[in-house]
Amino acid sequence: MLKILRSCSVLALATFAQPAFAAKFIYDQDLTGPGGTAVQPILLFLNNPDVELLGITGVVGDDWLAKGVAHTLRFLEIAGHPEIPVYAGASEPLVNTPQRMAIWENLYGPISWKGAWNNYEDKPADFDPGLAPDLAEGNPKIVVQDLSAVQFMVEQVHKYPGEVTIVAAGPLTNIALAVRQDSEFASLVKSVVISNGPKADFDVASGEVKSIDAFNTVFDPEAAQIVLTAGFASIVVTGLVNTTVMVDAELVEDMTQPNSALSSYLTENAWMDLPLWDEVIAAVAIDPSLIVRSATIKAAVDTNFGRSYGQMLSFKDDVEPGIGAGEVNVALELDAPRFRTMFVDAVTAAE
Repeated sequence: MLKILRSCSVLALATFAQPAFAAKFIYDQDLTGPGGTAVQPILLFLNNPDVELLGITGVVGDDWLAKGVAHTLRFLEIAGHPEIPVYAGASEPLVNTPQRMAIWENLYGPISWKGAWNNYEDKPADFDPGLAPDLAEGNPKIVVQDLSAVQFMVEQVHKYPGEVTIVAAGPLTNIALAVRQDSEFASLVKSVVISNGPKADFDVASGEVKSIDAFNTVFDPEAAQIVLTAGFASIVVTGLVNTTVMVDAELVEDMTQPNSALSSYLTENAWMDLPLWDEVIAAVAIDPSLIVRSATIKAAVDTNFGRSYGQMLSFKDDVEPGIGAGEVNVALELDAPRFRTMFVDAVTAAE
């Protein structure tokens, strides 16, 4: 098992100086790997003089925190950007647990994707989620930062008030904790871009959750509701367009570069026939014009432990039931060809 070490130092190995006007981002993600939609979006932030990735913050979700952080550190090494700092955040949701999710499934039917909690009941008694296993792609030599993800977020938005966009591609636990820790946090953030969207994810006959687009809010509903009602100046949700572009043979061919360790990593670990979920979130955060149709609505996340627990609900202004709702801009249509080109260009630019 690989123990994820922490570093107190601030890495300063940048390959180029960022101009003062560069758009600033924090990539907050339920990191997993190897390859796939959790780490690939990082490429969109690299080698772009108009974009500054301040850091990557990890949260439990699709995978256990320590394992996901290890995958990300190794990916940065392979991509040739070990200077980008990675911060570990929440290792569990605010309220939800594997046991609560199992109870929900007993009441309403199986959830198709439970992330780190998949097959939780089969874990050995000595399983330690704080330890990362040895990775197939090799263990990282760079280490996670000593500062927590929440502290890092708070520090950065105070350092750059009104300039930082948080790309939230995982459960919203880190952001909710930052809201609770610092009363000014939400007012200092430029925008939050999240993945979920307001739609029904249930099969009405079986009760099964058919779509995993809602996973991030289902995994930590209370955190999502805190974020929606915190008073952020801008919240963009992309869940309705995240499945627009799929990983297919043509895309893998376009990512293939000779004599490239990064290309080999991406193509060998491609998640075939699955969407570029989180790549869409990152691309829209960097270039909002990729969204060609959208709507502004009032939205909330249901935190009652019932059938719609964790689902994003939408309301007209005159019918919001008083449970607390925030204004969100919902992406309805993506410029798919331009997004695909943007992603492929980011892959080749990182070679």
